[in-house]
Amino acid sequence: MKAIIYNNSQTFLPQDWEKLSLNRGLFFGESPFTTMKLSDGVYIALEFHLRRLSRSIYFLWNTDFKEFEEKILKGLKELYESSGEYYFRITFVKTLNEEVDFFIYKLPYEDKEGVIHLEKSDVIRGKTNIPNYLKVGNYLEYSLELREKKCSELVYFNYEGTLLECGTNNIFLVKDNQVLTPALIPGILDGVTRHLLLDFLRTNNIPVKERVLTIEDLNESDEVWLTNGLKGIRAAATFENRKLSNKLIMKIEKEFDLFVREYGEA
Repeated sequence: MKAIIYNNSQTFLPQDWEKLSLNRGLFFGESPFTTMKLSDGVYIALEFHLRRLSRSIYFLWNTDFKEFEEKILKGLKELYESSGEYYFRITFVKTLNEEVDFFIYKLPYEDKEGVIHLEKSDVIRGKTNIPNYLKVGNYLEYSLELREKKCSELVYFNYEGTLLECGTNNIFLVKDNQVLTPALIPGILDGVTRHLLLDFLRTNNIPVKERVLTIEDLNESDEVWLTNGLKGIRAAATFENRKLSNKLIMKIEKEFDLFVREYGEA
């Protein structure tokens, strides 16, 4: 099966869909979205993804999510599959004549990531007023540097030397038998899988802290984990050619996957 787009109660092949060609996402970068996985009949953490969209469109356009939620759920029902894994991206746009709309993009999910090699980004991020829950579709700077460095993922710091996140992932460190992740400050996405992993670790009495982290913490870490809504949790193999362990993640990843699925079914 190829990609499918759902919009206005209809499904389209990408080449046949031209409705939203001019919008504020194209002109101003206002294209709030969320990505998630449909895995063997379960929309993983759907509640959290809908909450993100609700907060995002209210922040950007003062738009009430209630008028769209039923339509989104109808679309997800029509695109539903009881087996297999699928990538879903729900994107909101506002046309230049002030009409708010959304579309759902569905694609069979294939994990082509392979071994993860991390590099420190040369980009120093500044202070931002974008809220932690808002995801918008602008990855140009990230894509250009990723292509130049030829690594799997980039790690970002701000102008104060504080560890933030990766290009498309939140980051966790394992150091001195404790799991650490950057506290939510401007410039760090409040990721859905980040939230679920923190909940899982605390539920299972695994020591975890959210705090300010630096390059020293990263250099001294035993393991580095990446999380996002599509790929879940993974361990990096190296950071700038330094080999990393995956001892703890190997112990918890199956239990965490089950935890996430049960959360989606609740």
